Amino acid sequence: MSLTRSLVDAVQALKYKQFTTSDRLAVQMLLLDHLGVVANGAQTETTAAVRRYAALLPESEGPRLPLIGTGGDAPAVTASLINAVAGHCIEYDDTHSASSSHPGVVIIPAALAAAKIVNADDETFVTGIVVGYEVMCRVGRAANPPSHYARHFHPTATVGTIGAAAAASTIFGLDAERMVSALGIACDTAAGSMQFIVDGAWTKRLHPGVAVRSGIEAARLAQVGFLGTEDGIGGERGFLAGYSADAQPDLLMAEWGIRPLEVNNTSIKAHTCCRYNQGSIDALIDLRQTNDLGAQDVDTIELGVPTVAVDIVVEPKAAKRRPKTVVDAQFSLPYAAAAAIVHGRAGLAQYDEALLDDGDLVALMDRVQAVVDPELDRAYPEQWRAWARVTTIDGRELFSEVSDPKGDPANPLTHSELRDKFDELAAPAYGPESRQEIVEAVERIGEPGSLAGLLATLGSDTD
Repeated sequence: MSLTRSLVDAVQALKYKQFTTSDRLAVQMLLLDHLGVVANGAQTETTAAVRRYAALLPESEGPRLPLIGTGGDAPAVTASLINAVAGHCIEYDDTHSASSSHPGVVIIPAALAAAKIVNADDETFVTGIVVGYEVMCRVGRAANPPSHYARHFHPTATVGTIGAAAAASTIFGLDAERMVSALGIACDTAAGSMQFIVDGAWTKRLHPGVAVRSGIEAARLAQVGFLGTEDGIGGERGFLAGYSADAQPDLLMAEWGIRPLEVNNTSIKAHTCCRYNQGSIDALIDLRQTNDLGAQDVDTIELGVPTVAVDIVVEPKAAKRRPKTVVDAQFSLPYAAAAAIVHGRAGLAQYDEALLDDGDLVALMDRVQAVVDPELDRAYPEQWRAWARVTTIDGRELFSEVSDPKGDPANPLTHSELRDKFDELAAPAYGPESRQEIVEAVERIGEPGSLAGLLATLGSDTD
């Protein structure tokens, strides 16, 4: 039996009525977080450019979905592409440590489009989300993130395509044979490189949108009988063989039925930047608060990182210490560290073009040094641990270690913190009453009529 077939058989056995209260609550929290991030990302120039592209496409018949945070709508698949881009623009979307991916920004838009296309019931919609997360995260884990990155692939783009196909296949009601074909087709169309790291381009932001579209297309092709590969994931020339220098295929099905469903293993970000910066930010904020530390007190900052982070947020040092765009800053460990010390947080206000030349931030970035720690490598990717050591001008040495960055399942945002995050992000598009309606609609998701009720709340309050 192929690896793909084993995974399909397993996820097709997942049924809504079997989901625990924890599973359903996780879906609700991930959904609310996603909607807030998309509503804010919809205000960016990147998303506006994608909307302009969509306006050039011929109008198509069929169901439409809201363009979250804008008051407009578009054909279901196009709308989900746009919403997925919006959800990835501000680097605030959920993350899955073991696969080093952002599942929600792909899976939720794919599930929304598929559900709208076939008018799926609410339980099927939620099941599609759960299956999509499961497939995307397990394939990403098996791809072995450091080895996947070594071939310059972006996991959210690549395994996202496979996860989107799984979510859509579930909602379309494909049988096992056709779902295997859908995943095989998705494995062949998966793409997305890390070149954006070099020049600060917007291409990373496009990745989840393309993954959504390709995954839905793969499922629809399989639905009408197009034959995909029998083992697109684990075949000798399949996804794991081609996309990873050292794949771990045994991890694909490892701990099935023992490990909590992956919706429970997904983190909700506390800071609006690359996931590899989050633990360091937590450690520095801790030192700032407990020692009344300011930029003027700092002589040097050392930050412990896993090896895989170096190529993403540490090197080349000169460029990371002088980010030229917000994208550069989102992927700069020195910038994240400086923001944590100077401002005490790394939120939307800190990732602003106007701050890139701020004298206090620039001076502090020059004092940041990354240290590759083998102990952190041993914990990665299941745990993204970090530590910070600050030497002060008066000779004190201050140290803080973070085993589970804020927002991780072992250190989650509280309901209040998640609501505060949602309110901050959604405020540019939705007033207080509308935000409350969205929250209440999300809390009912899975109940009869809940998806239609949620979509009805997503028209923007803005002009």
